[in-house]
Amino acid sequence: MGMKLSLILGGLLVLTIASSAWYIDYQADQISTLKGNQIVLETQIEEQNASIDRYLEQKKVQEQQLNQLEQDKRQAMENVNRLRKTFSNLDLDESALANPTDLQARINKASARVMAELETITNPNQFDEKRNTN
Repeated sequence: MGMKLSLILGGLLVLTIASSAWYIDYQADQISTLKGNQIVLETQIEEQNASIDRYLEQKKVQEQQLNQLEQDKRQAMENVNRLRKTFSNLDLDESALANPTDLQARINKASARVMAELETITNPNQFDEKRNTN
């Protein structure tokens, strides 16, 4: 009976050792898989952080451009108001009848200046040009 008990206990001991070795090997595989996943996740996080930084930089540039456009708009409105006030005080009919060639020359000169400024402020690449010169 003692011999059978020893054999049974010995078998259980061998089975326990074998299952422990298998479990340790399984855990080692799990650890290596998790380490690989951790490296991939850390890389993805770095890429996401870089993407967020680029987005924030672009947002900052866009805000500066919007502020510049708003300032230009404000200045243009001031010019419009100044011109309206100037033209409201003028009698163009009387000036046109008195000296039509002078009035035509002034209108042509002012129109050319306004068109040049309009081309400048409506250039779709105006911000790209500023960015390339920096």
